[in-house]
This record gives sequence, C-alpha cells and structure tokens, in this order.
Amino acid sequence: MSKVLTVIRKEYLERVRSKAFLVGTLLGPLFMALLVIGPTALGNLTRSQERTVAVLDLSGDVFEPLVEVLRKNEDNHVKLRRYETGPQAAAGVEELKARVLAKDVDAGLVIGADFFAQPQLTFYNTAVSAVVLRDETLRPALNEVLREERFQRAGVPADQREYILARSEWTTLQLSAAAEAAQSADVGIIAAITMVMIIYIMVLLYGQQNLTVVIEEKSSRMVEVLLSSLRPEQLLVGKVVGIGLAALTQVAIWTLAGFLVSVQGVAVAGAEISLTVFSPWLWLNFLVFFVMGYFLYASLYAGIGAMCNSVQDAQQFSMVLTMGMVIPILLMMVVIRAPDQPMATILSLVPFFSPILMFMRVTVSDPPIWQVVLSWLLLALTIWWANKAAGKLFRAGILLYGSSPTWKSLARALSR
Repeated sequence: MSKVLTVIRKEYLERVRSKAFLVGTLLGPLFMALLVIGPTALGNLTRSQERTVAVLDLSGDVFEPLVEVLRKNEDNHVKLRRYETGPQAAAGVEELKARVLAKDVDAGLVIGADFFAQPQLTFYNTAVSAVVLRDETLRPALNEVLREERFQRAGVPADQREYILARSEWTTLQLSAAAEAAQSADVGIIAAITMVMIIYIMVLLYGQQNLTVVIEEKSSRMVEVLLSSLRPEQLLVGKVVGIGLAALTQVAIWTLAGFLVSVQGVAVAGAEISLTVFSPWLWLNFLVFFVMGYFLYASLYAGIGAMCNSVQDAQQFSMVLTMGMVIPILLMMVVIRAPDQPMATILSLVPFFSPILMFMRVTVSDPPIWQVVLSWLLLALTIWWANKAAGKLFRAGILLYGSSPTWKSLARALSR
C-alpha cells in the first residue's frame, strides 16, 4: 500500500507544482465564463454592428413610421436607405436587387403597395445570416407600425391600445420540501451549463493525462524501473488516483473562489448568481459525477496508453472513448427541454453518459432519487468493469514495444 501511496504522491505533486496547473487554476474560471457568456456577448456585439437595409416602400406610408419605431426602440444598428420607385414598380425592385447583389447594402426590403390592408413584404439578402436582422429587428418593428396604423384607422383610444396589448407578468417560484424560492430561468441554465462543462472539460483533460503519462513513461523505459517494485495494477491505481486528486484540487479551488466571490452576489449575463443558494443535493451530485466520471474514463485511457507506443498510435482508440463524453454534450438540449421524459431518463442512465446527462437533469429539474441512485450504482459497476479491463490492458501492453496495437490486439488482451 505504501508503494501505491508513493505513486499517488508523485503524480499529484508533479501536477500541482507545474506551471500549467497554476495557469489553469487562474485562467480556468475566465475560460468557463467566456464559454458560457461568450456566445451571448458576441451575439450582442454582432447585433450592435451597423447594417444597411435598402427599403422600397410601394405604399409610400410605411417608411417614416418604421424609422420612428426603430428610433424609439433604440435599434441604432440598422440604417434604412429609402429607394424611390419610378413609374414602374418592377424597375424599382430590380434596382434594389442589383444594389443587394453588388453589396452596396446588407439587405433589401420591398413593402407592398397596400401594406396596412394586406401586409405583404419581400426581403432580399445574399447571406443566410441576414434573416437574424429580419426576425429580430425588422419584423417586430413593422408589426408595431401595422398595429398602430390599424388602431388609428379603427379609432381605438390610446388607453384601449395598452389594454389590448398587455402582457402577462410571471413570478417563478422553485418548490422544494423545505421552502419555496424565487428562481431565474437564466440563472438555472447558466449554472447547469457551467457545472456540466466543468465536469466535461476536467474529466477529459485529466483523463487523457493518464494516457499521455503512461505512454511517455513507457517510451522512456521509466516504467520498467517502476514495475521492478510495483505490480502493474498498483501502478495503474497510483497514477489514476494521483492525477485525479490534482483535478479535484483544481475544482475545489475554483469552487471556493466562487463561494467567496458570490457571498455578495455576482452578475452573469445580466442575472445574479450566488453559489450559496445551490442545495447540498446539487453539490453532492456534482462531486459524485465528477469523481466517478473521472475514474471511469481515466482508467480506460490509462489502459489504452499502456498498449500504445506513441500518442499517434493511441488516437484511433482514444477518439472512440472521447465520444462517450462528446455525445451527451450534443444531447444536452434533449434533457434541458424535457428532463423527465422517457428518452431523457434512459439516456441519463447510460453509465458513459450519466456524468453529463444525469447531472444536467439534477440541475434543471428534480428527478426521482431512485433514478439518481441507480445511475450511481450503474456507474460504480461500470467503473469496476473498466478497472478490470484497464488492468488487463496494462498487464498485456505496458512492457510491449515495437508493434502498433490494433483493435484485434486490444480484444485479445481483454479476453485473457
């Protein structure tokens, strides 16, 4: 046992003392924030870029109200350029289309001659991305122009307009056995995605370190020295546990920093988040799925590394293993939209998917405890199988040099 602890201590200290660990610990939260908030921020930045739209108003009554609505809504990123039509409307349309094709403008809009009776519009563009401008800016503004004109023609008083256009107001309360608390959907989704991405990135990052470390020590023949005083299984356990403790240390530092910062509350994407409001059940599941997910993948990565002589040899095998974490990331929206449906339940119970999908269900909903515990048990059984499989690969390949491994050789090693 003392020899295993020595390997654990060696692997742990090598990582926590490295510059990469320090940089990752400091920049990790920034990276995660960019990963979660970045798309929204980039979307806002793109939306703020000025876009020019050529407008051919065949009715002659829509252009000015449209400009006024955009000004009122502070949509300053859209610049409307009016085109006058000559005796023939078709000639004006062709001229507008030519301007769009020549990229003098970003898009073109033709407003029907009888817009307020039959609100027909034609939108011209050369890039699919222009439909965002159409749907997020032009369509709502023109709908408002249409409503206001129809209200005016029908003689609807201003107070009646507000009454007709009133919207429902929602207060969301999250219920639990202990109490009810105000809940922001944005906060829940941001928290879910952030914590899931931590599990995903850390499990893959530190899991693959087992593969590269084993290959490096095998290539340098250092493993022969280690195996002179250790059994292959002991070396495998020492490496997996030591590297895993380094990963857990990094996540613990991030979590502690998050608690210290969120004592006063922290705003993310316009929503206030405090880690102190997350339930102990959520934190327990985060720890369990992080640790179990790491041990499942790390042991298999280490076993594959023992069979290979270089990282290039290992790529074809590690890619298949990596897909076990990538696929549930692609399936996350299925769980977020319907976390309690049979499909989400079945997928979240698949051991290789559980660290991502079951934890996502715990974060965005309240799945039955028996389902969560069942996923723990299935994961534990799969980890036991993975360790046995990795042990066989380790014994068969750690002192094997020269020939590149194949799927057949991996199957032969596992069958022994």
